[in-house]
Amino acid sequence: MNAEVRLRLEELVKAIRSSEEYYAFQEAKRRLDAEPAERRRADEFRRKNYAFQNSEESLSAQAQVAMYHEREALRHSPLIDTYLKAELVMCRLLRQVSLGIMESTDLDLDGMEDLLS
Repeated sequence: MNAEVRLRLEELVKAIRSSEEYYAFQEAKRRLDAEPAERRRADEFRRKNYAFQNSEESLSAQAQVAMYHEREALRHSPLIDTYLKAELVMCRLLRQVSLGIMESTDLDLDGMEDLLS
């Protein structure tokens, strides 16, 4: 990697790590980590949700409803709810950064907006 790009990447990482969003995520993570049973529940759901979101096959309507109910049940735990919300905010921040970089480099992504947003 080019030295200038590496330097700017380090600056970007530093900015992200000093952001309000990152601090909120780290605090939610710290609190959840203090409760191993809740952490396991959250991680199990996160694994299922990740697989669901990244599967090339769509889940049946019944499976989608089951995921929805599982998520809603987890949201009754303030620790898990706060963590999942903070994680989502971080993911959106990182996606915005990635999209901003891709859009500024003219990668010829016309017609792919629906996939990238």
